Amino acid sequence: MNILLAAVNAKYIHSCPAVYSLRASSRHPEIVEIAEFTINDRYQDILAGILEKNADIIGFSAYIWNTNIMRDLIADIRRVRGNEALLFAGGPEASSAPERFLPDCDFVICREGERPFKELAALALAEDDPRKLLKRVREELPGAAYLADGSLRLNPALPVTSEDFDRIPFPYDDLRPFDNRILYYESSRGCPFSCSYCLSSIDKHVRFRSLDKVFSELRFFIEKRVPQVKFIDRTFNCNHERTKRIWTFLRDHDKGLTNFHFEIGADLLDEEELAILEGLRPGLVQLEIGIQSTNPETLAAIRRVTDLPRLYANIRRLRRARNINLHLDLIAGLPYEDLASFGRSFDDVYRLHADQLQLGFLKLLAGTAMEAEAEAYDIRCSRRPPYEVLSTKWLSCAELDRLRRICDVLEYYYNSRQFIHSLDYLEPFWESAFSFFGELADFFRARGYDKMKPAAARRYEALDEFVTDRGLGELFIFREYLRFDQALHIHKSRKRSVSDVYNFGRGKVHVTIDYGQRDLLTGEAGYTLERLE
Repeated sequence: MNILLAAVNAKYIHSCPAVYSLRASSRHPEIVEIAEFTINDRYQDILAGILEKNADIIGFSAYIWNTNIMRDLIADIRRVRGNEALLFAGGPEASSAPERFLPDCDFVICREGERPFKELAALALAEDDPRKLLKRVREELPGAAYLADGSLRLNPALPVTSEDFDRIPFPYDDLRPFDNRILYYESSRGCPFSCSYCLSSIDKHVRFRSLDKVFSELRFFIEKRVPQVKFIDRTFNCNHERTKRIWTFLRDHDKGLTNFHFEIGADLLDEEELAILEGLRPGLVQLEIGIQSTNPETLAAIRRVTDLPRLYANIRRLRRARNINLHLDLIAGLPYEDLASFGRSFDDVYRLHADQLQLGFLKLLAGTAMEAEAEAYDIRCSRRPPYEVLSTKWLSCAELDRLRRICDVLEYYYNSRQFIHSLDYLEPFWESAFSFFGELADFFRARGYDKMKPAAARRYEALDEFVTDRGLGELFIFREYLRFDQALHIHKSRKRSVSDVYNFGRGKVHVTIDYGQRDLLTGEAGYTLERLE
């Protein structure tokens, strides 16, 4: 019997590491095929793409961004194939609430899937009747959830250890499916911390892949000149010695191309780790740092222990090095965070001037401590995945809607990195970053731009309208910075370089822009300035 593993990713550049890990773990990759799609593909094309494989067993990798599509696909494939095929689901969405996928699915593989899937593949080789196979799955497959006599049954899961994690084969022997896509890599599982909103907090036993294997696999990525590898370890730097050895390995074996992304706790960084990071090639590493809130009462409520002064100091130090792309994260909708408190968190983080300030919204995930505490905090979330917050005891639905619109203009004007000089000029003239982006979001709503989702060139015009309307700074100087930002990012000529004269309020300067050069952190074209007499 042949097996198809179906994944529906959020974007084309993403890949689904779970299905590749399952296939590698099966020990029988010849009977396992993978089909990847995106949530932007036409539904009928996804359905047809799965059905045309005519697989005997079809598995679905379910996450918050695709769970509705997956449930629809499972139901429709059941209508077409009846009992001819066995259907099963896995992944966080299926593991945390298997009843959502039953009875259209025959079973769900809960929690880690590699070892159960290996046994499933062995059973598939031994059986040729789907119903007999299903009977054996229900009797024998560890971690399988299924319905029997109308009741949910769950087979005991296998215990997991670091040795088991180490035995999982490297899934990327063939890189052809990953052209122009991000590769995801996992060197540890579990998280030692207890953040109440996060599924990773459920498994506090951190398991590490042996460094010999990690070094061998990282060397493979570097030798193959993979553009980007994202570590999906939940808190990569929870073990200092291991962290230093991996970053040192990347520094010593770097070939000038591959970028490695890590999610870290910045307040955990020690002096040796900071020194290693400061010495890395620009672009070798990018860091995602979840701050979430700077309100001490909020941090205590979500069980997040953070040394804020140390965190700020470490981020500022890394920022001064100018060699690492820094992403900082905030979450709106957490306990004890009203609009004023969130504004203070926003301003605290904005003052760090990272490359990206990601504004996310609380998602109430099944199985987390936050789900159990939601009633006490009057946190109301959508039943529609990704189960995003609608209102809390401290934030109304209207206030959260405004924060979402602030998130949009923040993406347009700050995270795009296309307005660096314009925003730097304006910063002394605004009361706070949060008030500035709030007013800009209100301006977009009043003009209808929030629904238009303006293209890049139109955003320059919209910002000019806003600044003119508000009377911020000297309009002539601002427009020079705006024109300069636009020239650094939007190239309308076929020439490799262009020259122009600007006046930034301190006399005229001659600027030459080289579009053949790009700043690795900002994406700006290279440029030189020469002051004119």
